[in-house]
Parts: sequence; C-alpha cells; structure tokens
Amino acid sequence: MMSAQLQQPPGPGTANQPKLNPPQAPQASSLPPLRNRAADSKSPFVRAYSDSPVTWQPLDQQAISRAKAENKLIFLCIGYLASPHCHLARQETFSNPQVSSLLNQTFVPILVDREEYPHIDSLYMSYNQSLSGNGGWPLNVFLTPDLEPVFSGTYWAAPEADDISAVPEAEGAEKPLDWLTVIKKVKSSWADEESRVRDEAKRMVNELRQFTGEGTLNHGAGSLLPASPPPAPKESDPIVVDYTAEVQGDVDLDQIEEAYSRITRTFDPVFGGFGQEDKFLTPSKLTLMLRATRFPKVVKDVVGPEECNYILTMGLHTLRRIVAGAVHDHIGGGFHRYSITRDWSLPSFEKMLIDNALLLGLFLDAWLLSNGTPDAEFADVVTEVGDYITGGTLLSPQGGFYTSEVAHSSNKRGERIMRNGAFYLWTRKEFDTAVQDEQEAEVAAAHWDVQEHGNVDHEHDPYDEFLNQNVIRIAKNYARLSNQLGISEREVKRRIESARTKLKSRREKERARPDVDTKIVTAYNGMAIAALSRTAAALLHTGHDVSGRAARYLGAAKRAALFIKKELWDSHSKTLYRLYSDGRSDVKAVSEDYAFLIEGLIELYETTADESWLEWADELQAIQIALFYDHPTTTPWTTNARCGAFYSTAQDAPYTLFRVKDGMDTSQPSTNSVSVSNLFRLGALLSDRKYTYLAKESVNAFGVEMGEHSYLFPGLLCGIIPWKLGGHHWIAVGDNNSNRQALAAFHTSPRASLFTLRYHDPKASASSWLNKRDPSLRAKLREGKTAVFKSLENGRELREIGNAKAEITSQYAAMG
Repeated sequence: MMSAQLQQPPGPGTANQPKLNPPQAPQASSLPPLRNRAADSKSPFVRAYSDSPVTWQPLDQQAISRAKAENKLIFLCIGYLASPHCHLARQETFSNPQVSSLLNQTFVPILVDREEYPHIDSLYMSYNQSLSGNGGWPLNVFLTPDLEPVFSGTYWAAPEADDISAVPEAEGAEKPLDWLTVIKKVKSSWADEESRVRDEAKRMVNELRQFTGEGTLNHGAGSLLPASPPPAPKESDPIVVDYTAEVQGDVDLDQIEEAYSRITRTFDPVFGGFGQEDKFLTPSKLTLMLRATRFPKVVKDVVGPEECNYILTMGLHTLRRIVAGAVHDHIGGGFHRYSITRDWSLPSFEKMLIDNALLLGLFLDAWLLSNGTPDAEFADVVTEVGDYITGGTLLSPQGGFYTSEVAHSSNKRGERIMRNGAFYLWTRKEFDTAVQDEQEAEVAAAHWDVQEHGNVDHEHDPYDEFLNQNVIRIAKNYARLSNQLGISEREVKRRIESARTKLKSRREKERARPDVDTKIVTAYNGMAIAALSRTAAALLHTGHDVSGRAARYLGAAKRAALFIKKELWDSHSKTLYRLYSDGRSDVKAVSEDYAFLIEGLIELYETTADESWLEWADELQAIQIALFYDHPTTTPWTTNARCGAFYSTAQDAPYTLFRVKDGMDTSQPSTNSVSVSNLFRLGALLSDRKYTYLAKESVNAFGVEMGEHSYLFPGLLCGIIPWKLGGHHWIAVGDNNSNRQALAAFHTSPRASLFTLRYHDPKASASSWLNKRDPSLRAKLREGKTAVFKSLENGRELREIGNAKAEITSQYAAMG
C-alpha cells in the first residue's frame, strides 16, 4: 500500500460500515455450543480443517452475531490450501490442545480462504503490513465484533508439548512471541480494557482507510463528499457524462521513464529479479521491461533508445535465471510460486494457476521477441507451460481450471507423513537409481547440481527440512558440460533428456502427487483463457505447430469460458459468481473476476473471430462499470470518492469495512490495470467513446500515486500510451484464410502499446449484434472486399494492408 506521505483526511468510504447487524442479535444464553462448521464450506482449504479441534466458523452473519451476543473478539485466520505455512499451522498449531481450547473458549474462530474472499484478505493484509511491514499466510487477525482489527501477525512460534509460558526466561532475554503468549495477551486486553481496545481499533480503521487510499487522492480540495451525505440515487437516475470531452490529468509519458529508472536501480544484475532475499516472479514488471523496445518511437525517445535496449536485456536476463533456477520444475514442467533465495536456488513449492498463466503470456512475448521460430530461445518454455496448464493436473474434467497444487506431499504412495516439496526432491541415491545409466546420471547430475549430501544451503534450511535432499536446478549448461566432459553438445542434451524422462516416470509412478485445490475461480480462469488463446494464435500463425498444441490450447480456453458461462454466470439476473467447487458458491464475483474474464474473452474473440465472445465481454464490461466504477458525479453514492477507476468490491459487499481500489501490480496485475486495458481495447473494437473515456479517467484516478511511485504501477503506466498516443487497430474483412498472411503479422508480434483486431463479415446483415453495436464500421469499408485494414492516428484513417508478407512485417514494425 502507499506510504504515509499519500495519506489524506478520512473522506471516501466513511459512511460505508459493514452490514453486520441483524434485526435483533440473539441472547448469549440461548446460543448452542459452537461446532466446527468447516465441512459446510465450498472451499477445499476450509474443508481441510473439518477435523480440527478448533471450532471454525465461516465468515457469515451467524458467526458475527454470536461474537456480538457473547461480546467476544473474533479470531480470523486467512490462508489458502497450497501454502506450506498454512499446512504447518494446521498440523502444529491448530491441532494443539492448549491453542484450540483457548481459541474456542475465548474467541469466535473464523476461517477464510483468501482465494474465495480476496478483498477481505487484502484489507486485513494491509492492516498487518501497516503494523509490521511484512505479509504472508496464514494471516491471523483478532477483530472486534464489528470486524475492526485489534492485532495481527503471520507467524508465531508453535507451542511445545508443555505450556511455553511456564518456561523460565533467561535473565535479560526477550521472551519470544509465540501463540500462547499472543492469545493470552489479547484475551487479557479485551477483558481488562475493552473500551480502550475498541477505541484503538476504530482509530486504526480510520488510519487504514487512509493507508489504502489509492485511486481516491487525485481530486481537488473540497471535491470529496458533502458534510451531509446526499440520498443514494435511484436506479432510474441517469449518470450524465460527456464522453466526447477530453479527460484532464497530469499523467505523462515521463512517468514511464521514471519507472524504468527506479526499476534499473533495484535490479539484481547477478541473478536477475529485484531485491536481495525472497524473489517473486513479478510478471507485470517484467512485461513492462520486455515492452521497452516495442513501444512507439515517442516513448522510446523519452526513455532513451540505449536505455530501452538495456531494460529489455535486464528483463530477458531475469527470465533466463528463472528458467534455470529451482522455481522451475525441470522434470514435470510449470513453475513454483516464488524463490526464498536470491539466486532462485530454493523455491516455495506450491504451484499456482495464476503464476503459470501469467508466465505463459510473459514467455510468449519473450519467444516472439526472438522471432518465434521453433528453435528460438524460450520456445520450449512456452509449450512446456502451456502443456502443464492444459494437462491432467490443473484442467478439470468439467472444463475449468483448478487453482493450485499444494507444496506438501508424501515421498511415497501410501505414506501418511507429508513433507514440504517431497514430490520434487531427490537424494543422490534416488536420483542414480531412477536414471540407472551411469553416464547419463553423471551428466544430468552435473547439469542439475545433484550432490551426494544435497544441494540446499544450511543457511536456508535451519531445521534440516531438506537434509541430503537435492532441488533440481541448472548449474551447468550444455556447452560447459560438453567442454568439461569432451563430448558433443548434442550428446549432452540426449543424456539429459533421457534422464529427465526416467526421473519423470519414477516420480509419477512411485510418489504421491501433491493435492490439488479443486476450486475453479473466475478470475484465475480468465487469466488462463487469455494466455492460452494468445499462445494458440501465435503457434498457429507461425506455421510451426506440428504437434497440434494450438488446437489443444484453444480448445481448453474455449471449454473454460463455456464452463464459466454455464456454471458461474446467471444470464437471467446478470450475476457473475466467483468460484465453483463441487457446485457453485454463493459468493458473487468481485471486480477482478470481471476484469480478467473480460480480458480472456477479448483474446478468445481476436483468436477465433467468434463475435459471441466479444458480445459477452461487452455485457460483462457494462456490469463491471455499474457495480464497481467510481463515477465522479455530482450526486454520488455515499461511498464514492468521485475520482474514476474501479473499486474492488460492490456497494453492497458484506463484511467489508470500506471500499478500496486495486491499482498496484504485485504478483498478479491489479484489477484497474487490466480493466484499463480492457476499456481501451473494447473502446477501439466497438468504436465506443464511453469505454475509452473511462479508461483514461481510470488511469488519471491514480495520477497522484503514479507521480510519486510510478514503478509500483507498471500496468497503469501502459495505459498512458493509448491515452496520449492512441493505438493501431486492425480490421480483417471477409475470408480469414485469404487474409492469413496479414493476420499472422498481428498474432506473432509481441504485445506493446494498444493493438486490436476486429473481424468484419460483409455478408452479415445490419441487424447482426456487432453491426448493431457499432454500425459505423460498415460505412468505412468497401462491400465485398477481402483484405486487412489498419487504422492510423487513433482510428481516423483506414489503410489497406497488402498481402506481401515483407510489406506487412515492415508496416507492423513501424507501428511501435
């Protein structure tokens, strides 16, 4: 979240209190004893706690009413199934009799899946970060019955068999913070100083509202809500905005240069990535770096041509280190969550759909920057990640994509003991036994740094969790091994590939695969749909798809979209839901679900020319605007800041202290960065000035923050370019087979600034959906002409593209 310098007096959201109070709270004496209700949840993470001695409750009115009736604090635990630390907390802490007894007697314990309620997680994670500067899961928060935070933390030492509080302290030593100490101190504070605790919690909520104020700061003095909140507008009250007017704002192309400058200063030139400790994959930041040499000339002149080349080099260097490191599953494909070491040598072993979907798009751009040939750099990574996503692990039989694979598993089938990373680790003896061939084992062990006593540094394994274990990572490349062993690179590669096949076979046959979180989340599926559609189009149009992967990837993307439409979309009430797991959950979609699904549908349309996907994207976009957009109107809702951009939650979202806007990109792109891109693209595809206006207004909403911390907003920075420079938009008319060469130039180019592709069927009647939605296009094009056109100068001119491939490539390169 933003620093204290960006704080403002309480304003937007002040009147938005959580909807908690039933007409009459039950009396404490009439309440039955608490029982563990985890088994009732749709979330596999929550259901995993169904045998816990803690009487876990869902986040619902029943649990909150009990806290009010009994005047108890709420203990809120937020986590997710794939997390290794959440697994340890369930095994070591919440199974402890002393901890479970204290939690049950003193608090109302509530368990939340962060992937089911991302806005709840984000809100209390912001609180935790404001206290300590740290984050992570499980996130443990003590709340008043009004859901106001009292104290929080992510990791406290698990209690020993005996009460740790009874252990005498060494003279002068500070007592370590452990679970029992925390629980007893919070319990004592509430019992002895409830009034002070409540007042302090309310003060913290006000501070948190300021701390999370992105997207509400870019307004003039006095433009916040009036002292007396106006009545909420009726549904019939129109929102009158002149969408033909130009949005006024201070954002400029110079902010891209400032972001690049900051990124350069924090770059790790040795190992790639950013920072000196834990390293996340940061796809949004790396995407901005890969685009440096592809942006329009005006942008490259602002940044500096040499600097753009250097920034691209940094991005590619980081991708190479990620591919070579242990965060990459070299045996089975796909990528783990992040690295806990600077040199990418030891991962956190969970595998997430979101990471692999985002990396697929990132490596696709890197491959296309290398000309997109089968032997170009990153070609094998693209297909490997695509195969992992569409393989038997994350792809459900119904058609949607599952959320993740967990970090813990047993080393052998039938064993009950679970270990972190057990599925992926090898002793040297296990490695040699699996490979069998001595020559192959020698080369493969040198390539992947497999050592006799393990390759995990004790500094990163203080509890001997990985004693004698090897994490597979590339230590020596083919050329180095060829020189070292005196054999050809071709032979080196053959031996390594043979060893890989044998290791994979042994792993699949003898080891228990990690459990899968079988939630199907709308937002995450949208990410996968977008990446797979783009990849399928690129493979198809390079002419190198000899294995049929393009059809497989595109088929999986279509089936996922159809699954969401069938199971998570109510076409009658126009309601989108967030997740499915053994049936649809009642949790409604939040803003990020709309954003990522719309992006996926746009990609599906541009790949398939099926306008039904574009029609649904347009419908969803209108709903996202109605539910989440912060309209700068003169008669706002009482929670609006009137600055533009999208709130993360709807007006009536339950259990929400106040509404926030998601603008900073972290391990996944922010809701607003994706939404801005969608609005610009839909505005161009449908000639819709409203969408383009709202895209600009949304970028401008974060102008203050971007002015001070531009590097935190790489996605929104990309929105400055279409605002200031427009974009280039392609229109394919008639038979797409005849237009194949021209379309190939579009689909095989790395993404940079705004480019869109629209299909026009001259034979379609004027009453077709697309012609009714945008009747202006028919007047611009010659009837019966089969060709591809591109627009120049923000779409004010259409120019036909010839069919000569060299001419197409040259003209496309000139765009940016």
